[in-house]
Amino acid sequence: MHETLDSLKQSLLDLDMDAALAHAHAILDGAAGVSAQDGVNAVAEALQVVGKRFQEGEWFVGELVYAGEIAKSAMQLLSPALAAGATGRLGTIVVGTVAGDLHDLGKNIFVGFARSSGFEIVDLGVNVAAARFVDAVQAHQPLAVGMSCLLTTTAGEVGTVVEALRAAGVRHRVKVIIGGAALTEQFAREVAADAFAPDAVTGTDIVKGWSAA
Repeated sequence: MHETLDSLKQSLLDLDMDAALAHAHAILDGAAGVSAQDGVNAVAEALQVVGKRFQEGEWFVGELVYAGEIAKSAMQLLSPALAAGATGRLGTIVVGTVAGDLHDLGKNIFVGFARSSGFEIVDLGVNVAAARFVDAVQAHQPLAVGMSCLLTTTAGEVGTVVEALRAAGVRHRVKVIIGGAALTEQFAREVAADAFAPDAVTGTDIVKGWSAA
């Protein structure tokens, strides 16, 4: 990886907001010789490490939240440059963190990637009840619904949303993609989701494939 990208990634893992933003500015100014997309990729890679540290008990909630704030700040700088390069609209994705879960780390990075790739994003936020997902599908006619879940105690809400979509007669209209520390490929099959995304880049690529189909 390029030196500036390595430094951006490391500054996030060091929880150094000032350094991370300085590297993001260097990327935007063209001084680093790398693209905004490369910068976003570096942030995404750092967040994968953050998630692993949290899952393994090396980091706690305070560190997780602050790393997320650094990532969001860097993304706010880099995303406009990505959006400027996006070509066409690939469809709409409704995104939210399921009921009972207030984490938005993974969701926000996915939103940044998907939006930069040309998708229209309807971000419902966190602690989203199944009925709100259904209402959003009915209102926006999206290509896909993306659900995030970090807590194992709220994983069951993913299945609740899938069932609510089916009960409302709209499940067949949308693809369902899920992601987050509490979820797995096997879990996705168990709740009849269409895909599991281990990270934002993979998730965006999966939905791109659906858009092109």
